[in-house]
Amino acid sequence: MRIATAGSVPGSAASPGPRAVWAVSFGVVVVVAVLIATRVGAPSLGLALGLAAGIGVTAWMFFSERMEGPLVVFLLYLGLLDGFLKLRTNSSAITLGRDALLYVIVLGFLARAALRLRPLRLPPLSGWVLAFVVVAVVQLANPASHGLLHTLGALRPHLEFVPLFFIGYAVLKTRARLRTFFVIMLMIATANGIVGVIQLNLSPAQLASWGPGYANRISGVGVAARTYSSSAGARTRPFGLGNDSGVGAAWGMLALGGALALVSLGTRRRVGWISLMLCVGPPLAIISGEERSLLVVAVVALVAFLAFATTPRRLLPTLGAVVLGLAAVVVVVAYISSVSGAGVFDRYETITPGKLASTTSQDRGASFATIPGLIVRHPLGNGLGSAGPAAGFAGGGNTGSNGETEPGFLLSELGIPGLVVVYGFMLHLLFLGVVRVRHLDPDTRIFVAALLAGIVGLLILGISSTTTATSPESPYLWFAGGALSYWLTTRVRPRKQVRSDWQPGPRIANG
Repeated sequence: MRIATAGSVPGSAASPGPRAVWAVSFGVVVVVAVLIATRVGAPSLGLALGLAAGIGVTAWMFFSERMEGPLVVFLLYLGLLDGFLKLRTNSSAITLGRDALLYVIVLGFLARAALRLRPLRLPPLSGWVLAFVVVAVVQLANPASHGLLHTLGALRPHLEFVPLFFIGYAVLKTRARLRTFFVIMLMIATANGIVGVIQLNLSPAQLASWGPGYANRISGVGVAARTYSSSAGARTRPFGLGNDSGVGAAWGMLALGGALALVSLGTRRRVGWISLMLCVGPPLAIISGEERSLLVVAVVALVAFLAFATTPRRLLPTLGAVVLGLAAVVVVVAYISSVSGAGVFDRYETITPGKLASTTSQDRGASFATIPGLIVRHPLGNGLGSAGPAAGFAGGGNTGSNGETEPGFLLSELGIPGLVVVYGFMLHLLFLGVVRVRHLDPDTRIFVAALLAGIVGLLILGISSTTTATSPESPYLWFAGGALSYWLTTRVRPRKQVRSDWQPGPRIANG
């Protein structure tokens, strides 16, 4: 028998409730933030409020019983704040904030599983993911590496987003969550598209005035890669809300399939008008991004979406979505032309059908020519940080490396094993999509097709850039890969429930 004593009677005033606990916790957070802010070189109320908000959000993400809310916060931060804050402050440490948010979600999930003695099982296709982790970690012993600090820093871009595979598998298990994910992607793409249009109308000097990081990108090393000449003079290639040119366009390409999926469902009440209005975001971000490779990749992703999503039952809605999408492109092109003036699309003249092959050869031909040499000279890699985003961290990359294409980057950093694992994983996902997506019910199939279209886009984008160590490409690869491993390999719901959704009963909702 349980004996209640004074101050411990359930429901008594002496028993602190959840609100009181949260109030005390918030008070502690504010006090800690103020103490930290007053101990820095230049005490700032804004810094104190920022620290309080950051610590409070992080604590909420850790203790939250559901991962959906914290995951939304992480995605919005990644797409709207991460790159902008990095360039605004010119501090690479800002990127640690996104890692903190992601790993707080992971640690909170693991802590709850441990306390509740809940068994954890690896999702299907985890073999590819674990193999990639092993291949990357083994590179720490590569004798070609440049010091421990440089090597550890170079390992981070490879592995920081890998947990999203397991989160994607755990979270995106319903059609409603797939739809919500793409609505968030559309929000991010729309915001990046709007900012991209604004930046497209700024001179290089005007964009450089946004912050020291922007100035370094515009006026520092590699300036030619971030500006271009037009008939109206020098123009900048917009960054959107990312940390480099073309990032906004990448968000648009990855969200394109989701926009087409939502438009094809637009006649249903479950898709709101706000979601449909956001569907103009991907073409706005892609076209204003002035990234030629992403414009080509977007066309390939659109074709891939049609191939995966089209069914006899949803043929007309899917084709109707494509027609509306093309109409949106025309509107976006007309709008950008009217506000940006002459010469705004001069850069795209080099990727017309007659010039695409020669332009690709000119820009990336030399990089692809180095691949056979990398295979022969560095079959096990040329050391972590020899190419890619960490090449200049705490030292420098090794000569003979090449990070301008995904195959070159993987061979330089992880050798043949890394190349085989990454492309094996992506091709395995696409193979499963080809043979199993037809088993999904039509309304679910279009969202899974949108995920697959993004994977196809990443596969093609690797011809011209690095995708496994940059944002948003790497987060999307692992997150969408986890979701696809669920929908294409795991039984989602009983066949009887599927038959209640649509009449042709032999198919199941998860393949």
